[in-house]
Amino acid sequence: MAAAFCIMVWCGGCGGSSLDKMSSPLPDEDDEASSDSEKADGDEEGADGDEEPFSEEESPPDGDADGPEDAWAFDGPISQEMLENYLSRAVSHQFLYTDNDPALLEDDIRMFTDIGAKFIGRASIIWDTPNDIDAFFEQAAATAAQAHAADPTLLLQAGLFETVDTGVNDVPVPAWAFEAYGRTPEERNFRYDEMLYPDGRHVDFWREGASVPDITRPEMQLWIYYRARRYIDGGFEAIHFGVVEFMAETDPGLETYFDLFDRVRTYAREHARRHWVLCDAHHMVGVVKDGHTLFDFLSYPLRVEEVENEPYQGRLVAEGDDRIYGRTLGGVTPGGWTAERLPYLVEVDNWGSSGQGGQNIGGIWIWGWDEIGWFARLSEPERNQWLDYAWNWVRQTDAYGHFQFPTRRVLADPVGEAYWYYANRPSSSCGLGFNQEGAIKAIWESR
Repeated sequence: MAAAFCIMVWCGGCGGSSLDKMSSPLPDEDDEASSDSEKADGDEEGADGDEEPFSEEESPPDGDADGPEDAWAFDGPISQEMLENYLSRAVSHQFLYTDNDPALLEDDIRMFTDIGAKFIGRASIIWDTPNDIDAFFEQAAATAAQAHAADPTLLLQAGLFETVDTGVNDVPVPAWAFEAYGRTPEERNFRYDEMLYPDGRHVDFWREGASVPDITRPEMQLWIYYRARRYIDGGFEAIHFGVVEFMAETDPGLETYFDLFDRVRTYAREHARRHWVLCDAHHMVGVVKDGHTLFDFLSYPLRVEEVENEPYQGRLVAEGDDRIYGRTLGGVTPGGWTAERLPYLVEVDNWGSSGQGGQNIGGIWIWGWDEIGWFARLSEPERNQWLDYAWNWVRQTDAYGHFQFPTRRVLADPVGEAYWYYANRPSSSCGLGFNQEGAIKAIWESR
């Protein structure tokens, strides 16, 4: 898909109505290039909501939001049961402290504690390099501390994606980043040009001065390690790494990522809040080397399909080349337990504007919108019903899948004055809330 389709909007606080800033695409930039790189071979049988799950294997342990406090307590490598607990209470919240609004942050934390959310996806993300990266990480750490003061068992996820821009040229490389790779420290800044594919592919892919990087370049490895470590120091216990294969086109086995994640996890074992960090990415099957999985779990879009002859209606279908259902590989996980198949989250994704909203244009679009843009245009009762449908459909289709409820996503095509989808109930702190928090709470409590 042309990069022009991926214009994303960062603007308008929960009560805002004006366009403050245009940015290059926010994750997840689910374009054809990344989709092609994620496709995998396989003939797995699909299932719809009325059929049995893919596998007759024993179902993985399930979480229980109403269970004892130790249902969320871990220190060091996370067990299968604990991971399933957290994934079973996952929301996608892009991102905490939206528009630097302290009242909205307080309302978000209130919502999490009230509905029983435990895994807060995309609580902080880096797409474009922040102008003041130290201030950025200081604010991220302060936000995490405020959330953990309300609920110490919240697990906050950060996001590092398949992009790099010239802003890195203004960021000093700390000595500890060199030392983590056994290199002699240098007094210099990061170097954008040394993070790109040497053959020139994907240069300026997102915009001028913003490209898809090459993970095999040592400079790019330093940049990812640097940001991951700062997030760990700030209290984040999970990191999403975007469409990893887009950055590894010259490293098909993702050998570089195995090495990078080992270094990140080594640091986390000593310095993370609970001495562990979860690593995931947008990948349809997972990566296994010598029987060991690269990721702790996987993430992928729901892949909502249009309902033929029923305008603006959407459904979930398991069959298809670009779907995760029933496909994840197993192996010995980073936590040390053996997975028959790796667990995963499916999310109501955002990737941009087609410019043809409301039309049946096919492809990955749902009536011309991305997934969250389509979902936000349903009526409130329809949104509530669809969340219940999606949660049950995923559970019935694949025991290893978990539906990640949307609580904050950017809207490439605004809905009225709303440039963000907010699950929050409308209030003075969130005047444009779409009011799904009660529905999410009811679904979880119905278990």
